[in-house]
Amino acid sequence: MATTDHPLKVLVQYFGRDFAEWLLDTEVLSAEPINVELASETLRVDTLLRVVQANGDVVLLHLEFQGRRSMPAMALRQLGYLSQLAILHGAAVKLHSVVLYTERYAGQNDLGQHRIEDGQGRTTLEWRYTALLLWEMSGEEILRTGRPALLPLVSLTRSDELSAVLPEVVSMVRQQRDEELRSRLLNGLLALTSDEEMLKMIESYLASDEYEFETPYLRRWREKGRAEGRAEGRAEGRAEGHDQGRAAGRAEGHDQGRAEGQLEGMKQAVLTLTATRFDPPFSKARVLESYLDHISDEAKLQALIVQLAVATDFDAVLADLPNGAVTAKG
Repeated sequence: MATTDHPLKVLVQYFGRDFAEWLLDTEVLSAEPINVELASETLRVDTLLRVVQANGDVVLLHLEFQGRRSMPAMALRQLGYLSQLAILHGAAVKLHSVVLYTERYAGQNDLGQHRIEDGQGRTTLEWRYTALLLWEMSGEEILRTGRPALLPLVSLTRSDELSAVLPEVVSMVRQQRDEELRSRLLNGLLALTSDEEMLKMIESYLASDEYEFETPYLRRWREKGRAEGRAEGRAEGRAEGHDQGRAAGRAEGHDQGRAEGQLEGMKQAVLTLTATRFDPPFSKARVLESYLDHISDEAKLQALIVQLAVATDFDAVLADLPNGAVTAKG
């Protein structure tokens, strides 16, 4: 899974209608995420939206976010996705699938049209989808859509143009009157930016703003936000710890690495759950980040994960942290 997957899923979750109108190139009345379980255990849909178009047609919009490596090949994965979705929703379903390639050179040979022949030149099976190479797009293309919700995607466009485009992107984010919208756009922009120089550039543009930023929180969300929840975070942490210990070549190093990896995996799950459920402003995210940097108790982390899963608001979570409520208010 590419490190951009999680931030992209969060963006689509909040701005589904904007993404749907952009990708379908039509007016949309609504776009709601659908939780779907495919019969195949090896297939997992990134995002599926139920889109109601202005003409009343209902379309399922399937989105996949892909880096350079895909196992199996994306064409075969799409064959599985499309066939499973058709079986699940019926042959009459209107289905549009898009692969957004996020890393340089990813998908450069994918035309989105594939077929299997019968040995005599006749087509037995044909399937198609849209292959969108974000890394090959110009940031100006995103700006021309006139959709603020898509601005974070500029971070994934042509790297040789970013320095020229970013000032305008930041300016457009600043112009948004809705504070929550500004926060989400900024969060997404920084989370999708992998180049350290670009990050510093964005931060310099925002240095005089009244907003507070917690770059370590955002970087950890971007780089370690692969886990979708507690189970994946713990599993990844254990694997990381195992690798560290084995590389050390000593039983002591193995045990220590595994323990550290498990703790890091749980902290990763905390950040992922926080971003997904609450997407807090940076001043409040800083409180949680500071707490995580100083905690090494697995039981406390486990309790925090449970609390984040059931809490109705993020302030309630902060209030239960040591000095959390006081720090958040200050």
